[in-house]
Amino acid sequence: MRLVPPLLCAIAAAAIFSTQNLPAQSQQPQQDQSGVPTFRVTSTLVFLDVTVLDKKGHPVVTGLTKDDFRITEDKKPQRIFSFEAPEAHVMGANAGDDNPDGKAPVTILVLDLLDSRFEDFAYIRYEARKFLMAQPAQLASPAELMVLGNDALEMLQGYTRNREDLVYALDHLPAALPYKEMNGFFAWERFGQSVDALQQIAMQNNGVPGRKNVIWVGHGGPGIFLDPAQLTEPLVEQLKEYAHETTNMLVDARISLFVIYPGLHVNRGGISVSGEDSEIDLNEDDPFSGNIDFGLFANETGGKLYFNRNDVDRLIGRSEQLGSNYYTLTYQPSDAATDGKFRRIRVTLKDRNLRVVTKAGYFAPDPNAPVDPRQQAITNITEAAISTVPFTALHVSLLSIVRHPDTRTLSMIVQLQDKNLPWLASGDGKSKATLLLGAVSTNKNGNVLASRMEGFNVVSPLQDPAARAALATPLSITIRFPRKATNVRVVVESEVGGRMGAVDLTRQVIDAAPAEPTPSPHLTPHRPEYVPQAAKAPAS
Repeated sequence: MRLVPPLLCAIAAAAIFSTQNLPAQSQQPQQDQSGVPTFRVTSTLVFLDVTVLDKKGHPVVTGLTKDDFRITEDKKPQRIFSFEAPEAHVMGANAGDDNPDGKAPVTILVLDLLDSRFEDFAYIRYEARKFLMAQPAQLASPAELMVLGNDALEMLQGYTRNREDLVYALDHLPAALPYKEMNGFFAWERFGQSVDALQQIAMQNNGVPGRKNVIWVGHGGPGIFLDPAQLTEPLVEQLKEYAHETTNMLVDARISLFVIYPGLHVNRGGISVSGEDSEIDLNEDDPFSGNIDFGLFANETGGKLYFNRNDVDRLIGRSEQLGSNYYTLTYQPSDAATDGKFRRIRVTLKDRNLRVVTKAGYFAPDPNAPVDPRQQAITNITEAAISTVPFTALHVSLLSIVRHPDTRTLSMIVQLQDKNLPWLASGDGKSKATLLLGAVSTNKNGNVLASRMEGFNVVSPLQDPAARAALATPLSITIRFPRKATNVRVVVESEVGGRMGAVDLTRQVIDAAPAEPTPSPHLTPHRPEYVPQAAKAPAS
């Protein structure tokens, strides 16, 4: 099985929220590896992963049958098509250590550096390690570790049941200043990056069978209040569509989002708490009619939001418990109208002393919704990163490849010939280009073990194409190379025109590269700039 790497497009706020760049994409049906249709807004069956709790909040895992549940969609009763009890959701005896097998749920632990203060993130990492060290050496089901940084969503360790691999990756996460959180100017950009990260995680896991529990530790992206008096009406509608698409992508991938806000000083104002903890009346027509924040995404996916808490390690465990003890129900919607409206799902039980936690609904397809070019670009580079097909529209080469065995990382310079880049002239006599760079480490089976995606804005002091021909743009990246990795692929795509270039590194080339200790991280308090230089000879 090939797991698609999570890729994040870090674009300036003006680009993220321009009228042509907000997501508005129709969905198409797909199948998982077992051949069973996975739920998209156009599919036949809706999958519901339902956690049942007693009065004390303990999961109920025995004694219930299909006849104990009742499902309504927009208040219309639905016939339950299939039923699985919690005991069906365990790893098979012959399941591998690295790949989900479709029975047991998997855990995706996301550490949010982008939206957390420096001192808070140190505590987040400490608590995540505390949780991991309390787990058995072989986890009950695979987990992966990600970090959302200033400019990238990085997979530090892909799916594994080996606890030590996860701890090793966490221990060797370099320090960084969250300069975007420190500067209020980046609030809109942080919002876009955070929601984009949810989309990329959903994209990565859409072909992975079974339930996925995303445990997001950190403050999440800034909430956006959709006030037409403050924002233009077209922008409000585009932001709503952005939230609608993200919800459907998460629902489609069978993802439940658990969000943990650490610390005692989180302002509750503007934060939607979990429906499990509050008496809020969620809008039946559109949950995102008033605001967009991570609390609503948790509600909509059957997860939970914890705020103002310091027992982070216990809450990670609690989230995993809620996401692992569940019943799976499916039904075929009786109303298949393609009107783009929200479909509210409610699940109730005969026993009124029990309550359920599950996804709140989905948005029906809109046949008139256009394909978003930014989303398509990210999809293209995602697919190219795991492909073996050569891409030569951009001339890409690698310089200064260095192994860092102490952290299981590779650092390198990615060089692009400027004559191949589609430049845009700016009014100050310069040229600009926006690039997406994706890198993945894979094992012998092609499974992604680590990945990284960054957006780069390149500024050239020249506008004359002939003068630029002798120049090249060097981009510095570092990617994890876990112990089972055998190959690395680097892909670069231009935002304008979608030109792509790729270069591959085999294990033989990597082993021949010089080894050096990992350099100390530079705590940069601002966004780095990339300027073309004289071209250099690529590494042999």
